[in-house]
Amino acid sequence: MFTKRALAFVLVALCAVAVVSSCSRGKKDGAVKVKTGLAARVGDIKITEEFMLRTFEELPDAQKKQFKGPDAQAKFVDRLIEQHLLYLAALDAKLDKSDEMKERLRWVTMNILVAEYFSKKVADKITVEPKEIDDYYAANPKEFVQAPVMRAQYLFTADSLKALKWKKRLAQGEALNKIAAAESEDKATASSGGDVGFFNPGGYIKGVNDTEAFSRAAEKLEVGVVSGIVRLNDGFAIIKVTEKNAEKTQTLDEARRTIEAKLHAQKTETAYTTAVEELKKKYQAENYVRERIDKTKRTAEELWEMAQIEPDARNRIQFYRDIVNLYPAHKNAAEALFMIGFTYAEELKDFVQARRTFDELKQKYPGSPMLESAEWMKENMQTNHPKLETFEGVQKRVEEDKARKAEENK
Repeated sequence: MFTKRALAFVLVALCAVAVVSSCSRGKKDGAVKVKTGLAARVGDIKITEEFMLRTFEELPDAQKKQFKGPDAQAKFVDRLIEQHLLYLAALDAKLDKSDEMKERLRWVTMNILVAEYFSKKVADKITVEPKEIDDYYAANPKEFVQAPVMRAQYLFTADSLKALKWKKRLAQGEALNKIAAAESEDKATASSGGDVGFFNPGGYIKGVNDTEAFSRAAEKLEVGVVSGIVRLNDGFAIIKVTEKNAEKTQTLDEARRTIEAKLHAQKTETAYTTAVEELKKKYQAENYVRERIDKTKRTAEELWEMAQIEPDARNRIQFYRDIVNLYPAHKNAAEALFMIGFTYAEELKDFVQARRTFDELKQKYPGSPMLESAEWMKENMQTNHPKLETFEGVQKRVEEDKARKAEENK
């Protein structure tokens, strides 16, 4: 019982700062037991119905379910009363007077005020006009092309003879998913009847190591057709495509909300940065920890060299990120940001992070010669292509594609 009630206190405690404005204190009126607009009274603190209703609405849905029945509001008011009783007891015990508590209260108050300031002085002023959405859609057509998606089931074994036996059983009408569940050597998918889920051809495929060979075979199949034995670099597979959706382009109406959210986020970040920089000048902020780090930090050239010899992809990304964050005006900063996106795409196959990074490159370095290669990566990173090892390799592919298109247009 104590645990449940303590939890309720914590949940409504977030509204405690509002007590000053929503719960008023005044002289008791012994003759008045019920007064319009009041939900409760604790000593000389008045808990208004407006405060009670707003606090209840701010509770998570799971906690609202604790207050059911015709007396649900009354139960919640009981909790508010209990909270206020403990609050008054804490004040009588002078728990708010210790230095530690003063600092904790200052921190809570600061966070509430910061959120309010940002909301009213920064965020509420940000708008995205319909024309901005239209212009973004027109300027970034490749961003709204959805790569082809398919779904498949498969059998996998390292034994070619076993694959031949499976093929005969399938020809006799046995279900592939039943065989997969009982006999497939890919334990990641066997339990689901060999289902690898949805995938982009050439991209990540659950349980499959040789995704390129798997994708080539799957792309040739019609839905429901079972393949022959497909040779993978680590064994043999038999594939059945269960769903196939061709490449499509989102319409402006379909993409409108996504574009609006993206532009709003970009404007918010810019507005936040601008506001902070102005406030730094007004209030003369100094970061002594940053100053100490700056005296001992690595140069951009050192970070670049470390990235070139670092074998771990994520550590390499961090070195490149340090260049961008610490030396945004350095000659290698734009290329470092490109290499972050390149590493996400080519090594980690994290196409979402790759696309975000290439978008960041476009935003931070709009005149960079890296943008052409970044756009090529966004367009081609999820397609089948020979593995790219370096930025120079990307440039070579860009030039080859340009030459090919020029030849086609003759």
